[in-house]
Amino acid sequence: MASAEPKCEGDENQATNLNAARVLVADDDPAIRLVLRHRLEADGHTVEEAVDSTAALEALRTNRFDVALLDVIMPGAGGLEVLSLARAQDLRTLIIVITAASTMNNAIEAMKRGAHDYLTKPFANLDLVAAAVSRAIEIAAQAADLDRLKNEVNRQLVGGEIIGRSPAMQTVYKLVGRVVTNDATVLLNGESGTGKELVARAIHFKSSRWRAPFVAVNCSAIPQGLVESELFGHERGSFTGANERRAGKFEMADGGTIFLDEIGDLPLELQPKLLRVLQEREFSRVGSVETLKLGARVIAATNQDLQSLVAARKFREDLYFRLRVIPIQMPPLRDRREDIAELTDYFVAKVVREMGARVSAISPEARAKLAAHNWPGNVRELENTVMRAALLSPGNSIRASDIELARGAATIEREPASDGATLAQIIAGRIGAWLEGTEEGEPRDLYEKLIGEIEKPLIEMALRRTGGNQVKAARMLGLNRNTLRKKITDHRIALTKYPPA
Repeated sequence: MASAEPKCEGDENQATNLNAARVLVADDDPAIRLVLRHRLEADGHTVEEAVDSTAALEALRTNRFDVALLDVIMPGAGGLEVLSLARAQDLRTLIIVITAASTMNNAIEAMKRGAHDYLTKPFANLDLVAAAVSRAIEIAAQAADLDRLKNEVNRQLVGGEIIGRSPAMQTVYKLVGRVVTNDATVLLNGESGTGKELVARAIHFKSSRWRAPFVAVNCSAIPQGLVESELFGHERGSFTGANERRAGKFEMADGGTIFLDEIGDLPLELQPKLLRVLQEREFSRVGSVETLKLGARVIAATNQDLQSLVAARKFREDLYFRLRVIPIQMPPLRDRREDIAELTDYFVAKVVREMGARVSAISPEARAKLAAHNWPGNVRELENTVMRAALLSPGNSIRASDIELARGAATIEREPASDGATLAQIIAGRIGAWLEGTEEGEPRDLYEKLIGEIEKPLIEMALRRTGGNQVKAARMLGLNRNTLRKKITDHRIALTKYPPA
């Protein structure tokens, strides 16, 4: 019998340290904390202690622990309440509950509240405690790996990022966060180019269905006579040209998500069949008597007003309400202009990364021009415009002259003030229009010129409001009176235009 190779003293410690973790021990008994600390530190773990419920919850909120050992009975709210709060706040630390042997109801309750495991006191063998912690560490590591894998899949398969911090987009994010936890049917409504498919993919890949297929169907792109076969599949010989059995999109999306884009273009005669699928959660291939169960989540999207189609009898009202379980309205880009700068930077980085463009910056004039445009094609139009400018720019910076906008598209300055544009947006539009006449070269002294354009009407407004009283006008503007008098002279403002009120 061959003898085992001798181990070096450091080998075991090195192996153990590879699985070292941060562990929180929360118990009001100092003796318990001491023995657990010594045993876990012997395995290479870093141990911190908490003496009551408040300290335990504060430590968990830092999210720096892999595993926590939490006593049920502690000063304060108690371990079970801390556990509930930790789970409600989505804290990622795996929690092992410590309970007395005579209170097994606490252990059951702890598992219901989301505990990873439980241990009973007194500890018959500290090695069992160490083994429970090791198992929790392995599971935490697997969960972290799964999160990394899921995020990588998201980046590769979603097809882009949803960019924007505007209030309108925050509303969309909140709705997406709510729907990923259930399988309710979602209806995405918005103009073309607002990112409806991107949101649909985000819902899929951030839900528990992310490993299963995401199947997108453009209802307006399928020949009308083939829509039913495309959606539900067909049997061999069911119609001319059906030479073999073929699975439909609903069948392909089993376990995942089917995205029905441009649902408003679905032929009226097929709408009852889709309604039945949504109601009964089952369907059949064309030419088949076999009934298949619907295992896919349904997300639909349209750029049309379905209510108007219902009123015109071009879309079934019952189907409309079946699809509109959770409606999400995608805002047009003109209603979230504060996102244009961030979107622009993202698209520049994308074209540099994917197409080898040389640009590294965008001039202020170019940004102003982008901010002033009305973007009838929404984010898609902005992406194409920025990518074209980045690829064709002769230098390292995108200039206003490099940006080619769609002809006939309105800009902010041509829109009525009642459209809800902020003062900053109106000013940006005015600047963009003013710069259109300066594209032969980079403008000089831009700051002084623009301040001069704004300053004169501002002073005139203050003088008009105060009936030409310079003391009151200076106070209104927050200027020294002598400074105001100098500016009146510099701008050649005639005081005779403002008689006392």
